[in-house]
Amino acid sequence: MANVMSTGLSGLLAFQRAIDVTGHNIANANTQGYARQSVQLGTRPASPYSTGWVGNGVDLQTVRRSYDSFLTSTARSAENSAEQLDVFAAQAERLNNLFGNSETGIAAQLQKFQNAIQGVSAAPTSQAARQVLLGESRATVSSLKTYDEQLRVSEDSVNAQVKSDVIEISALAASIARLNHAISVGRADTGQPPNDLLDQRENLLNDLAKKVSVTVVPQDNGSLNVFIGNGQSLILGETSQQVSVKQDSFDATRTAVALGSGSGAVDISSYVTGGSLGGALDFRRQMLDPARNDLGRISAALVSSVNQQQRQGIDLHGALGSDLFTVGAAVTLQSATNTGNASLLAVRGDLAALKNYDLVLQKNAAGWSATRVDTGAAVALTGTGTNVDPLVVNGVSVTVSGVAAAGDRFLIRPTREAVAGLTVAVNSPSDIAAAAPIRATAAAANTGQATTTLGEVLDVANPQLRQPATLRFLTPNTYSINGNGNFNYVSGQSIDANGWRIAISGAPNVGDQFDVKDNSSGTGDNRNSLAMSDALNKPLLDNGTASLLQSVAGFVGQIGQTTHEAQINRDAQGVIRNEAVKSRDNIQGVNLDEEAANLLRYQQAYQAMSQVIRVANAMFDTLLNATR
Repeated sequence: MANVMSTGLSGLLAFQRAIDVTGHNIANANTQGYARQSVQLGTRPASPYSTGWVGNGVDLQTVRRSYDSFLTSTARSAENSAEQLDVFAAQAERLNNLFGNSETGIAAQLQKFQNAIQGVSAAPTSQAARQVLLGESRATVSSLKTYDEQLRVSEDSVNAQVKSDVIEISALAASIARLNHAISVGRADTGQPPNDLLDQRENLLNDLAKKVSVTVVPQDNGSLNVFIGNGQSLILGETSQQVSVKQDSFDATRTAVALGSGSGAVDISSYVTGGSLGGALDFRRQMLDPARNDLGRISAALVSSVNQQQRQGIDLHGALGSDLFTVGAAVTLQSATNTGNASLLAVRGDLAALKNYDLVLQKNAAGWSATRVDTGAAVALTGTGTNVDPLVVNGVSVTVSGVAAAGDRFLIRPTREAVAGLTVAVNSPSDIAAAAPIRATAAAANTGQATTTLGEVLDVANPQLRQPATLRFLTPNTYSINGNGNFNYVSGQSIDANGWRIAISGAPNVGDQFDVKDNSSGTGDNRNSLAMSDALNKPLLDNGTASLLQSVAGFVGQIGQTTHEAQINRDAQGVIRNEAVKSRDNIQGVNLDEEAANLLRYQQAYQAMSQVIRVANAMFDTLLNATR
């Protein structure tokens, strides 16, 4: 009878715990991240009798979580990628909206600027047309500066998000480490998994994965080790590393991600992937930095081509033209870890060779090497860095002053800060150099059929450029210049002298004369303004394959294409995330219908075991009465 009582009591306690667990499930049906729990019952060891083995009831062996490690890991990975793509696509859309407008975008403004140049070509003496060109010049500068300012705002936005994410990552890591301790202690004390603590830790891991990609390694004591980046340890058991922000080693305004704190913090920005933090860093690396560099490259090409042509013309006062624009120079920054005293000066040279990425120059024992900032790939570099033999890389010449120590590094930004120094340098409409400084004419007394072009400037610095020159034919096939020389004549072939070029075509007679004179009185001349407009259509960039306007179209088109791809990837990953989360929740989520059925079943079992105890009690009373 004692065994019957014990058996009944074991069932009563077991089903009471089962009802408790079922009630716990129902109470947490809407709790985020809660994994449904279920009781695992086991038969107590039976007692041997001569007539056989008789059971002794039931034991509650454990309370098990409904948990599938594969589905959980898959859902965590899917959410990590979705967060990364969400952030990237959102930032890309802002960039695309900035540059993609067909009416107010950069391409439209440059077209207005070119139209204004053509307006001066159509009426080179018109003050109104010249004033319009100055106005469009200022509007172009203002537009480019506005774009640059918006890109700087985007940079600040990325820095702010990085700081926010890093703070949350450190807080989550510390909380997970504390739960690791509580879980390992709980398992050691009871031998059973503390399910609610495991749920809490799983929720924190999911939140962490939304910030950055993580690798989770379970340990025998129930704790988890968590790694980020390129295998850097964030959590080892009960200890968490601090993730912090630090200034970029080159640029104090740029935020980098570091693991650790103080002087021991290690920059892991290039290794961080996934989550909102990885999305922000990817956007900065893949879109924002190239956009800022491309905008500077376009500005530098615009200024170089226009200024070069402006200097080759003369204004309404007959003076050689001065630069229409000023532009920011190439920038060099040295690493905070450098030990030498060297400084670098970078000068843009070959526009066609300029790229939309920054460079790191490093001093090695054998000389200098160059790598891309965005990918780390090596870039061809020539020269030694002296004034007579500068380092040349991607169209930039670099001279080194002082002594660089082995391992010293320098950041070269060939174009990024070009917009910062962009201004309109000409204030008076009369200073626009629409005319060419020289004009070639045929003498009225010529008897041959030869004709000449008006002439073009080859070297505006030549001191003889605007000095009168007379080309006289000694024979139909030879000529002299200012009485000097006996040059062979080929119809249509260029004739270069004194910094100018003309081309004579046709059949001259002996004594025919062509004069090249100063054009300071040619106020109606429009040759230089025509050349200035044509310069915008010449293949200046991308190794001489694209004009300025083509490069602008390519720049805007690339942003649009990258944004479109980001949107497609985001939407596709959103579907994958939803399916992965649904599969996980189907396993661990609480089904209220099922819990209601379990509650009824356990209640009936509890009542039945109560009846067993009642029977045992009646049997015991009968026995006592029989022995009185």
